[in-house]
Amino acid sequence: MSYYVVGGRYADTTFRVLLDPAPTLGPFETHEAALEAWSERARATIDYATVRYQITWQDGHEPPRPAACSRGAAA
Repeated sequence: MSYYVVGGRYADTTFRVLLDPAPTLGPFETHEAALEAWSERARATIDYATVRYQITWQDGHEPPRPAACSRGAAA
């Protein structure tokens, strides 16, 4: 399974209309590797209310549930 970090700047805090997509990061082999990349990108834009990133996957199936993470929410 491949994981990717996607997102960017949205029109507002409903996060429905993506105005300025950021370059996609990945593929990552593990959810943990993608989480590390997501964390770096999210921290770099923490002051911007309309910027959001998430971890997505590609394989056509539901994602596996990651082990409990002590760092908080991942996406």
